[in-house]
Amino acid sequence: MSFKFNFGVSDDGESTTAHNDCAANTMCIDEDVQSALSAAPCEIIPLAIPRVSSLVVDAIYYGQQRLWKRQIDDVQFQLAQQDSMDENESSLMRHAIAKDKNASDVIKGVYEGGLKTWECSIDLLSFLVEHQDEPHMALNGARVLELGCGTGLPSLHILKTAPGAHVCMQDYNRDVLELVTMPNVLANTVLSPAGGSMGDEMHADDDTETCEIDIDFRRTQVLFGADTDKIIGEREVPELTPEETREADLRLLDGTNIASRCEFVAGDWANIEEELRRQGREHSFDLVLTSETIYDTDSYKRLHDLLVCVLARPDVNAQAEGQRVPMVLVAAKSIYFGLSGSILLFSQYVRSRGVFDSECVWQSGGSMNREILRLTWINSN
Repeated sequence: MSFKFNFGVSDDGESTTAHNDCAANTMCIDEDVQSALSAAPCEIIPLAIPRVSSLVVDAIYYGQQRLWKRQIDDVQFQLAQQDSMDENESSLMRHAIAKDKNASDVIKGVYEGGLKTWECSIDLLSFLVEHQDEPHMALNGARVLELGCGTGLPSLHILKTAPGAHVCMQDYNRDVLELVTMPNVLANTVLSPAGGSMGDEMHADDDTETCEIDIDFRRTQVLFGADTDKIIGEREVPELTPEETREADLRLLDGTNIASRCEFVAGDWANIEEELRRQGREHSFDLVLTSETIYDTDSYKRLHDLLVCVLARPDVNAQAEGQRVPMVLVAAKSIYFGLSGSILLFSQYVRSRGVFDSECVWQSGGSMNREILRLTWINSN
């Protein structure tokens, strides 16, 4: 059974809203697909530069700031070039996106929509920008977890603007982290077009700004320095060997502290909670962010249990001095037509558990209302 909804923000390159350069798209939930991945194991994935020669990224503007995010077309191109598309080796999600970028946006138990940039992640990003100077929302030095991060726009903003912050990005799918989240982190840090690499190609029209980031040029620069142009000119086929690529990627990452400031976790929330408890990492995050993750009431218990596990306990003395308050920010649509979840039902579930206070701190208004909830420990204010 498939459900289709006229909401969401896709990555198809057509702009319908001035503030995010993304387009509304149809959301499709495919419930016919059955998979053994219904409880994806917890995996910690190290940051790595993708083994591609370039990345094609689009600009997203919010206020006076800009972030870069990878195009889905570029992901499709990468997958089409890989030789490992055998059914036994590649996930169903990889096959779906390689075949059609407009395939089901959510396949229950397999893929949770992380390749697209949905409206509520833009809302969350804008909310952070508006309130980040408030003491109780201080981002610099914060330990941040983004659940269901997908393209990771809120996390990208924090990594760029709060140099002392540490960010953990979680998605159900390892593929999403490797194909989109990590490339987005790199495009905004190590490989940022702002670095002015001579190999990058910028394209702009009335609606979009696109850059093709030349990773191989950067690799050649870091390996050969001033001899880069000479090395490229001497090679009949201007390609790096696999060994050169590996060495260059290590040098590029070692040249910054980005790998020590972020981590990537894939898997089902219940398995992640179990692993964090096993590692003794309970209550280790000051700020937890999540958007478009409460459309299914079946997930509420796992999400709530994980939030109880990861959110830092309040420091009474720090709060008395007007410092950071541990909180969860949940961005979602008020109603998900045809699905079981909603802001109201999630708020009711939170209250029924008696652990967190729940407060609506932002609303979009309009026919398709969107909201941001703030959860804090009961009696922490």
